[in-house]
Amino acid sequence: MLEHRVLLESPVARVAAVRCPGGAAWSAEEQVGAASVVLVRRGVFLRRADGRSALADVTTGYVQLPGECQQIAHPSGGDVCTSLGVPPDLAHRLAAGGGVAVSPAADLAHRRLLAAVEPDRADLAAELLAALLPAHPATGATPMIDDVRALLHTDPALDLSALAAAVGWSPWHLSRVFHRVTGSTINRYRRRLRVRAALDQLSDADNLAGLAARVGFADQAHMTRAVRAETGGTPAALRKALDQGERVERATRIELA
Repeated sequence: MLEHRVLLESPVARVAAVRCPGGAAWSAEEQVGAASVVLVRRGVFLRRADGRSALADVTTGYVQLPGECQQIAHPSGGDVCTSLGVPPDLAHRLAAGGGVAVSPAADLAHRRLLAAVEPDRADLAAELLAALLPAHPATGATPMIDDVRALLHTDPALDLSALAAAVGWSPWHLSRVFHRVTGSTINRYRRRLRVRAALDQLSDADNLAGLAARVGFADQAHMTRAVRAETGGTPAALRKALDQGERVERATRIELA
C-alpha cells in the first residue's frame, strides 16, 4: 500500500515523502493530476508514461506532467521517494531536458530539506529545485540580488515567495541566482543575519528562549543549532566567552584612564 506524508505546503512547492512497497508487474495505469518532480531516496524502479519507459534511481528522478498516463514497476523491490509539487511551467522546463539528473549538490540539497525543521523547509525546497534546473548566466543580476539582500536586512522573516515577487522572479530562479552571485543560499544568508542579531543581544538577554523568539528562530534549540553551525559554539558558551571579553576590556579601560 502506498504511504504518503506531506512535509511542506507552500507557494514554492508541496513536498511529500512517498513510500511504495513495490511489485514486479506493471501497476494499473493512472492519470497524473498535478505537476511534480519525483526524486528517489532509496530503491530503483521503472516508470512508463505515454508509452515511454525510463529507469528512476537515486541519480535520476523524473517529472510528472498533468494529463500523462503512467505505470510503475519494481523489479528490485520497493522504493522511498520525495515528491515536490511544482507549477506547470517549472515542470515543463525540467521535463524539456529529459530525465532529472540529480547532481551531488542537488542530492545534498535534498537531504538537507528532509532533515530540516519546518521554518527552513520552503527555502530549502527552492534551493533543491534551483539545483535541479539547468544553469543560466547571471549577467546583470547583481543589482536585483542587492535589492533582495536589503529586504532581508530590513525584515529577515520575509519568505522566499515575497522576496521573489519583490524582484519579479520565480522563487527557484531567485534561489539559484542568489547563490551564484553571493556564494550563499538565501536560507544560509537569512540564518547568518539572525545569528548576528542573536550575538548582538546575547549579553543582555534575560533568557535564551526569549532571545530566540525575538530574532526569528522557531525556538531555543533551533537558535542553538544555527549559532553552532555559524560559529562552532553554543549560545551559552559564547555568552560566557563574550562576557569575559567585555570584563577584560572594561578593566583595561580603567587601567588606562
